Amino acid sequence: MKKLLFVLGTVLLSNTVLFSQTAFAANQAAELKNKLARLYSYQASFQQTVVDAKNQPVQEQGEGVLTLKQPSQFRFETLSPEPNLFIGDGKTLWHYNELLEQVSLYDAKKEVNRTPFVLLTSNDASLWAQYEVSGEGQQFIITPKDKDNPVRQLVLTFAGTGLSHMAVLDNNGQKTDFEFLAIQNNINIDSSLFKFEVPAGVEVDDLRNK
Repeated sequence: MKKLLFVLGTVLLSNTVLFSQTAFAANQAAELKNKLARLYSYQASFQQTVVDAKNQPVQEQGEGVLTLKQPSQFRFETLSPEPNLFIGDGKTLWHYNELLEQVSLYDAKKEVNRTPFVLLTSNDASLWAQYEVSGEGQQFIITPKDKDNPVRQLVLTFAGTGLSHMAVLDNNGQKTDFEFLAIQNNINIDSSLFKFEVPAGVEVDDLRNK
């Protein structure tokens, strides 16, 4: 009888711990959702560093500008060490490589499902269900449930309303850190920033239906 009671007690304790962990994760996800919902627009310059799995620099420090606007609009522009531009309007994702004089077009919904970046400007429950959220205080750790996701982990750190730091760890162990500067929260941002006009002479690779 004592052994049976011990087993039952262990099972109950394990279930209680599991329930507590699940509830905590749900609370963290809800808190992050609330923070992002209050951030209907965001713009900041950033300094970017990239290191490999051995913490060795992969490239020289980069600089650029990140702009977000609810719902599902973003503009990620790297100015150095080489120019690169990603723009999403919720339907189409453009990637413009200025040095190669090439722009690639993707179906935004297909692409954003593969990265937790989409959570920054989306409250879509079906997307949030694909990720686990943990963390403490002003820092949140987003982990894809799909092990085939190229992003292993996304860490967001807030200072008040705005995003102050972001770190991306990929499946190869490469880590990219973004330190945000000159932060502007909830300002008026023209939606034209989230549209891309293809420059003359630039090669277009339309992958939206592939």
